[in-house]
Amino acid sequence: MNREYCEMVVEGSLDLVKGFVIGFLEGKGTQGEAIFGEDHHVQNEGRLGHMLHLVGMKGSRLHIIIGSCSQQRLLKDAMERRKEELDLKLVSEKRIVQASFVFRYRAYTKDLGDELKELFDGLPEGLQIEDYEPKETVYPEGRGVEAYAPLHEYEVKAGGRIYGFAGDVIDFYGRAEHHNMVELDDIKLEYAD
Repeated sequence: MNREYCEMVVEGSLDLVKGFVIGFLEGKGTQGEAIFGEDHHVQNEGRLGHMLHLVGMKGSRLHIIIGSCSQQRLLKDAMERRKEELDLKLVSEKRIVQASFVFRYRAYTKDLGDELKELFDGLPEGLQIEDYEPKETVYPEGRGVEAYAPLHEYEVKAGGRIYGFAGDVIDFYGRAEHHNMVELDDIKLEYAD
């Protein structure tokens, strides 16, 4: 997987931006990645920016993570050449150093607990985890109790933070979000100075 990622923030019609970016990459015949932040739980703005969007004081902005900074520069040049024809505005561009997200999980069966521990213990290459210490508890008095009872025979809970290269983090986030016992915060991007 690629290790160099850049973010572009483009203001304009979301469909137009997506169509332009995908069309550009396909037209170039490149194997570049284009990840649209809104489609992948990437935290893009602070609270003020989010509030301005809600009250209609800001235009539509799309955060695009490009899997190559050289592709990002070519895309920027193409947008510049078409600025008279398209209502698109490049708002910002940044090199991404890493991405991260915080997670929590809790399970009440040994099988599900083992599945979750295996998921988070076996991270793909390029990802790291911190503050992760699963805590398993067995309550013999909970044996045989119904599934929705307040006491269960087994419980495992854990939390932590996953971080690494942007594409790797986004891919792993996609795997983790399919487990309904896992709670995930949005992905946060960290930028070069």
